[in-house]
Amino acid sequence: MNRHIARIVTLALLSGAAALVPTGVAFAQQGADAAPPGRHHGHREGLLGAALKLDSLTPAQRTAIEQLEDVRRTAETPVRQADAQLLTVLAQQVEQAAINRSALAPTLTARESAAVAARTTDLDTVQKLHELLTPAQRGQLVDAAEVRFKTHEASWTSDGKAGRGGFGHLEEMAERLGLTDQQKAQILANLRAEHPASPDGGAHPNVHGAGNAWLESFRGDTFNATAAIANLPQRIERRANHMENLLAAAVPVLSPAQRAQLATHLRTRAAHESRG
Repeated sequence: MNRHIARIVTLALLSGAAALVPTGVAFAQQGADAAPPGRHHGHREGLLGAALKLDSLTPAQRTAIEQLEDVRRTAETPVRQADAQLLTVLAQQVEQAAINRSALAPTLTARESAAVAARTTDLDTVQKLHELLTPAQRGQLVDAAEVRFKTHEASWTSDGKAGRGGFGHLEEMAERLGLTDQQKAQILANLRAEHPASPDGGAHPNVHGAGNAWLESFRGDTFNATAAIANLPQRIERRANHMENLLAAAVPVLSPAQRAQLATHLRTRAAHESRG
């Protein structure tokens, strides 16, 4: 299990999936990694979608950006299909009250391959978008992105969910599934037994700062879409491991009804991904 299971489980059950990616990168990447839980992909936008709202676009610019958007959406299709398969297998394992990481490996490999290709396409379209826009338009776009994410982060913090790591996710799971105090205590005990340091794994890297710097660099005349986030997968992996550990610790503790509820969430999300 890796960051992709963490992402799709978060989408299916928990809130705050956008916390897995730096702010600027989340806004730029149109893939599912940054989607809020329970929302269709079309309910959010990245830099391409936001650029199409600029009043200053020429007809030629608009046509070119729409073509980039079509390319990006096509690249997402294999990822959504792989997500659907992975969610379905994971739902079966939840019902069986055990997460079998070895059995998930083939599906994870397929999802990883699709995600790498889609991520490459995402960054390529953002690079081309930078080339299409004037300096003034790039500035307007970054300003709008920063306002949007400041609002999102303020809402996230006001909910008391930011910065709580594995403990925060456990509280969210408790709310969604109606965990008892005894169940929460057992899940924490399982986490500590497998990971003695702490369920949240200690300090997190400053992924939001890196993402904001990446987005800010979009204003400039020179921009490299891949340069500022070369180690993004490793950063996301570290955070996502908390969800992996939590799920493995929680599933054996859940009641049959709670496991059925979680499996239903996963299957519902699988159907959603299949529809695209």
